[in-house]
Amino acid sequence: MRRAHGYRASTVGLIVFMAVACGGVSTPAMPATTPVGAKPTPPSTVAPPPAAIETYPPPDLSSRPLYWFAPLPPMPTGPGRMFIGSEDFMDLFEDRAPWTDSAGDLQVFKLYGEWVAYHASDDELRRAVQGIRSRGLALAVEAGPLDPPPDCGQGVEGFAGTDEGDLIARRLRAAGGQLDLIALDEPYFFGHVYDGPSACHWSAERIAQGVDAFIQSMRRHFPEVVVGDTEPLTDEAGAAAYQVWLEAFRQTAGYDLAFLHMDIGWGMTRWPEEALALETFGRTFGVPVGIIYTGNFQDADDEAWLSIAGERVKRYELAGGGRPEHVLFQSWHDKPDRALPETEAFTFTGFVRSYFHDRAELGFRTEGAGANLAYRKPTRVSRWADDNGGEFAVDGDPGTIWNSGDFPPQWIEIDLEQPRAIREIRLMISQYPSGRTVHRLLGKGPGTDGAFRLLCAFDGTTDDSQVLTCMEGAPWQGLQVIRVESSSSPSWVGWREIEVVDAGSP
Repeated sequence: MRRAHGYRASTVGLIVFMAVACGGVSTPAMPATTPVGAKPTPPSTVAPPPAAIETYPPPDLSSRPLYWFAPLPPMPTGPGRMFIGSEDFMDLFEDRAPWTDSAGDLQVFKLYGEWVAYHASDDELRRAVQGIRSRGLALAVEAGPLDPPPDCGQGVEGFAGTDEGDLIARRLRAAGGQLDLIALDEPYFFGHVYDGPSACHWSAERIAQGVDAFIQSMRRHFPEVVVGDTEPLTDEAGAAAYQVWLEAFRQTAGYDLAFLHMDIGWGMTRWPEEALALETFGRTFGVPVGIIYTGNFQDADDEAWLSIAGERVKRYELAGGGRPEHVLFQSWHDKPDRALPETEAFTFTGFVRSYFHDRAELGFRTEGAGANLAYRKPTRVSRWADDNGGEFAVDGDPGTIWNSGDFPPQWIEIDLEQPRAIREIRLMISQYPSGRTVHRLLGKGPGTDGAFRLLCAFDGTTDDSQVLTCMEGAPWQGLQVIRVESSSSPSWVGWREIEVVDAGSP
């Protein structure tokens, strides 16, 4: 993911077809991840000598789990980040900001290194530092530790280097801040596993040397700073890869990283098993392993983003038996737009408060007007590839998919288990490459005398993560089985998510 410099963004196309509508479907722009080129010019006021650091009781970092909060601050938009972060980010640091309960359950507030180094004004940084410490929270930053040589690493995540780290430290000291923790920004993955433009393919030992040099540099500013790592858990780099990394760092540097945070590739069907394996290894090895809970970059609103994050909490901790030693509530996406107040269900602090109050209540609404009736309902499919069965089209998570493993014709059916009144149906596409697709959406139940009725037909150019929406002027009544048939596509047929929206009481 792009946290220190650019954040992955995507425009989700929303196409509404009324009744049996056919026609062209426009393809939305899909901006690429922003490459890291010339860094922004830092504020001109960082040159004066550091201000005296106001002393507070040191935060207690021994708590397990250790709970972190890291909303995305507003930053300049551009290709790859066409959004600004939580609009009320700075309100979090006001004296009477309405998140007292959730702040009381947290131990760490993490700032993005890019914001600290280049975008926060002196006043904003002072307010953030004071607001974090006044709530008894430890101050953390996320930073890329590796120095890029001329022949690789230029514009690659994790390669912000010691110069940027030095700037972060000087700006925090000038703001009166004490840096307690640093979460490294994915140095092993992007230094060793990453295979894109300007890839380095360094050995674990060389990366460990670079990380150690960064840590020693930062400890010249803050001798007691605690430094751990953040790495993406993906199909390319699973639990076994990071066991190797932790062992290599210990052997090379002569000490351990203080923690390892998992940035989960939610598209992995077996991500809970991989995360649990790494968590278990970390507990044995002596390095606490944590998990970052997020929604998806393509989520349409705060409710969708936070609901999906909640489903992931339940899947890992309640269903999967996960016991992460660190838990991070973090976003580098467009959502959530609102961090406050904690008394509302679909704000970021409201999510944090609900997590501590009753995490079983997190996730999607399953009853009442607007609820998703397809959520975790039985499915039948024409076929599937690997572990990507039909259940992943109705699991509430666009990060996972039903993948048929073949070209059209293909179909999927969802049994709602009883006749329902339906307001609309939304289909989120899994498709690569983009191109013309043809789909038919059908429903049957008592309202159609038990025979399939055509609800909508889609014919047009589509792209991955687009949403096709089908609705009539009035809700459909008495539908129990929903069927999607795909007859034309340039890719294997699949769906990220199929939502059947409850119309509520007639």
